[in-house]
Amino acid sequence: MTSPAVIVTGIGKRFVVNELRHRSTLSERVGRLLAAPFRAGRDRLEERQALPDAIWALREISFEIDSGKVLGIIGRNGSGKSTLLKILARITTPTEGSAILSGRVGALLEVGTGFHPDLSGRENILLNGTILGMTPREIRSRQDAIIDFSGVGDFIDTPVKHYSSGMFMRLAFAVAAHLEAEVMLVDEVLAVGDSGFQEKCKTKIRAIAQSGRTVLFTSHDMEAVNRLCHACVVLDRGRIVHFGSTAEGVLTYQQITGGAVKEENLATREPGSEEAPAPHG
Repeated sequence: MTSPAVIVTGIGKRFVVNELRHRSTLSERVGRLLAAPFRAGRDRLEERQALPDAIWALREISFEIDSGKVLGIIGRNGSGKSTLLKILARITTPTEGSAILSGRVGALLEVGTGFHPDLSGRENILLNGTILGMTPREIRSRQDAIIDFSGVGDFIDTPVKHYSSGMFMRLAFAVAAHLEAEVMLVDEVLAVGDSGFQEKCKTKIRAIAQSGRTVLFTSHDMEAVNRLCHACVVLDRGRIVHFGSTAEGVLTYQQITGGAVKEENLATREPGSEEAPAPHG
């Protein structure tokens, strides 16, 4: 029996939205300082009456996913998907709750994450591997495969700040996929690049899971979610509205977004299998 690779318990994230609305000038700050003895009591009353506005981007998020599985995280824009992955990657601290991830964690969340713009592609491969705790020998043993997969070999010794966004994302995905972190977090990578590269990404995600590692990824591509995922989390307004069957999760997502529901019966499909419903259109 496999053990959970990711355990998320009661995670919530609260953002204060009005604490930076007004930046006071130096004269205003000096004036308040001089007036402080005369208005201390009133200030305390005003502070109690005007607490900062806050938005809960996530609330009461709990789930587990086993090693060797692919979990899709889907929902409308603004539902909290990217915030959740940033918390799991330790980029953002949760307001409440906790997350336990077993082993090394590789994250591909947005252009620029984990890469130094002034370093070359080759140097960034070494940097990312070092951050993951790999030895130089381990990194070098995977370097050729990373470069070949990314398709940016002609520019691998060029600083990545000169890369196009597509080149950057291809290299970033190749690094995250080949450095063999036990848990891989991927945010919308299937939305970039041409169809050929997207297909390579899907094949690689499936191979990662088959090797016993775990992948969590967000996507608006429901065909890819159906094709790759063993389970699915659907977020709406920062809360989980579905966790479990991928087919049922996709239907829930389509109902939330008002999208057309495909007629294929996906309930009998083996999760994460090679077979996928034939695309329409």
